[in-house]
Amino acid sequence: MNNHLQSFKANILVVDDTPDNLRLLSAMLTQMGYEIRRVINGQTALKTAQAAPPDLILLDIMMPEMNGYEVCQHLKASEKTCDIPVIFISALDEVLDKVKAFAVGGVDYITKPFSEEEVFARVENNLTIRRLQKQLTEQNIRLQKEICDRQKAELALRLSQFYLDRFKDSIFFINSDAQIVYVNEAACQTLGYSREQLLTMTVHNIDPNFSAVTWCLQWEELKHKGAFTFESIHQTQDGRDIRVEINLNYLELNGQGYHCASVRNITTRPQQNN
Repeated sequence: MNNHLQSFKANILVVDDTPDNLRLLSAMLTQMGYEIRRVINGQTALKTAQAAPPDLILLDIMMPEMNGYEVCQHLKASEKTCDIPVIFISALDEVLDKVKAFAVGGVDYITKPFSEEEVFARVENNLTIRRLQKQLTEQNIRLQKEICDRQKAELALRLSQFYLDRFKDSIFFINSDAQIVYVNEAACQTLGYSREQLLTMTVHNIDPNFSAVTWCLQWEELKHKGAFTFESIHQTQDGRDIRVEINLNYLELNGQGYHCASVRNITTRPQQNN
């Protein structure tokens, strides 16, 4: 247990109007590696908890001016201290006293005179629960952020798709293996294939000038140039050849290289004589 506590030095606030009880509890808990603050009345306890919220509070019930029940109610009414676990300590051992302690927000109850083993067990159990609650809260916050980020990314993707699908020119994204990984609607309309069909195809299937060997040889050259414009031939699903002007741009995403090809049908454009 000592090794475990050394990895997490919990800060505990002990509240008791009897100095002997304060000294006894402080000595017990300090021996176990906890950091202890001690106060002798409810008002000071509230000010101390507000100034620097502890990980756990050991709170005596029978105190003058403001008893432990009232202190706990004030703690639970404050946003800054409402989540701090409160363990009541008291010589009162009646069922109704314990019921009231839980009703005002206490998480546990220790009866005087103290048993060291019981104090250690209840304190450590409630600190463990508190740590797990904090971890769960942090995980939920991270999860909500991830969900929000994913929703933004999905929206950006849909907007990009919406925008690119209104391009008159065909758009292709092609990886180093010549695999087509993205096409817009114009590419489907021009070639006569569905989007699903094109995403299973390679450049070799639609451009006879780029065989597998040619693509491998020219990938690095095209990558080095970064941007390149040239003419070629694309073959449609029904077997027609169309002249195209290709504007090729190299880009990298997540460590992977791609060519973004903007393709314009220039079949009706007069060919220049060489």
